[in-house]
Amino acid sequence: MSRLHLIAAAVGALIIALTASTTFYGVKFKRTEKLYLRERDERERLEEELKRTRAKLAETEAELSAKINEVRILNQALEDLKGKVRELDEEKARIEAEKQRQIQELQKLKEKLQKELRAKEITISELRGRLTVNVMGKVLFEPGSAELKPEGKEVLRRIAELLNKFPNRRIRVEGHTDNLPISPRLRDKYPTNWELSAARAIAAVRFLQEQCGVDPRRLAAAAYSQYRPIADNSTPEGRAKNRRIEIVLLPPEPEVRR
Repeated sequence: MSRLHLIAAAVGALIIALTASTTFYGVKFKRTEKLYLRERDERERLEEELKRTRAKLAETEAELSAKINEVRILNQALEDLKGKVRELDEEKARIEAEKQRQIQELQKLKEKLQKELRAKEITISELRGRLTVNVMGKVLFEPGSAELKPEGKEVLRRIAELLNKFPNRRIRVEGHTDNLPISPRLRDKYPTNWELSAARAIAAVRFLQEQCGVDPRRLAAAAYSQYRPIADNSTPEGRAKNRRIEIVLLPPEPEVRR
């Protein structure tokens, strides 16, 4: 075989080898490219998913922050509410203690008044924190008169002496009459029982202030004429009971809390 033939054979063999190699690497490149594209698509999908996840996480964090702030506000409101409940409990205890103190004070005053004023014409009653000293009119006044009798003044002095020991209590003096009309000789001065009951209440109030030293800011006068009877006006005994002065000891005015 000539040298030319050998070279041709070698070149042919080389071409065949190169073609095979090209085909092999071409297939391998295609496979690699396909794998790369698949991985790129997967990476892009994962990056998109990561972006959505981050967005969702940011939204969740915002919601969580809002919830945490809401819980903080609710906790503060709860603490404020607990504080107010404590204040209300303290106020309730204070009111209850004051109520018990007033009950004891009223009972003590009632006992002292009963001890000092032993007379069937004077009665003492208690209702809903109010102490009432009921003095029949004949003890204090002459019939048809609003001028205090000496013995009436003495009764008021003894009552005032005890009332002054309880300076936080308000005092209302009420005038009451029977249902008999004012006699003609007195009508110029007292046209009706309204004027007579008012004059008697005012006379008692002024005496308590001017002669007994009762603070006038504690005093009030009220007139009820014949319209609040405590007995039957059809009998002399009943009318005598209805002609009266009532000295009402009222509860202290509630404190204005600031």
